[in-house]
Amino acid sequence: MNKKTADTISTYSDIKIRRYSPATRGFTLVQVAIVLMIAGLLVGSMFMGEELVVIYKVHAQISQIGAFDEAVATFNEKFEGLPGDLLAVMAERQGLPAGDGTPSHGDGDGKISPCNLGWQWHLGCETALFWSQLSVSGMIPGNYTADSRFTDNRLNHVNAMDPYLPRSPLMEGVYVAIWSSVANQPSPKPQLPYGNYYEISRIMGVADEKFVDDSKALTPEQSYDIDRKMDDGLPLSGRVVVNGEADWPKDAWGTYAKPGVSSCVFTDETYNTSYILRAHAPLCHIAIALECCKKQEDGTQSKP
Repeated sequence: MNKKTADTISTYSDIKIRRYSPATRGFTLVQVAIVLMIAGLLVGSMFMGEELVVIYKVHAQISQIGAFDEAVATFNEKFEGLPGDLLAVMAERQGLPAGDGTPSHGDGDGKISPCNLGWQWHLGCETALFWSQLSVSGMIPGNYTADSRFTDNRLNHVNAMDPYLPRSPLMEGVYVAIWSSVANQPSPKPQLPYGNYYEISRIMGVADEKFVDDSKALTPEQSYDIDRKMDDGLPLSGRVVVNGEADWPKDAWGTYAKPGVSSCVFTDETYNTSYILRAHAPLCHIAIALECCKKQEDGTQSKP
């Protein structure tokens, strides 16, 4: 092979190597499609994971309310009275935290009442004894105190209510309280039916015995999921309802929520889930009627 031929072959080899070197080649359509598919799968799995977390929390909330219902029914059967409302003499006899037997202090009237009968969203007397008696009797886990003589804002911060109320599994700062809707509550019409209710709401503390309440805790989507699995899926009827904010005289826990375009309840009186930004925004708190021992309108207690 002469020198000229060798130089020609060498030059051709260099060109070929440079032309087909992997470092200088672009992506093929197949490779781009594979990358996009993998990216799509990763993004989809991320959103699916978030959705699974939401579903799990809603299921946990429903299970928690079910456990409370069972505990209240067991307590009522064992001690012949509702926790919190149990006659003071009976509570003392059983070694449970007790009131003094005066109205709203363990009077056995079937209503789980606060110290101040004029307000639903108070923590004190029977509404505090409710959780304390359930926990001391071993009906629910935890150790809740009935010492609730609050007169200032010293508990006005997240997680301040841990010694007094059970946490909701839905999110940080959301608790489950207990209250009673009765004829003499200072609520504008229309009122919720008479009876005892769980309240799921963001509660930041207590001031002058009233809950410092931020009702924008649950999303319409969460509230709807809880409602349709426990009740009728409608926010203004049945056992699970969306109720008003704790800032009387404008609204109160004892009233149904007012429908609106930007509210938890839409203008057609369904949950506001049609628009994604509102469906997943914290716009709601809900009341759930106790299953056990419902109180009649005349104030008498029905059997479980």
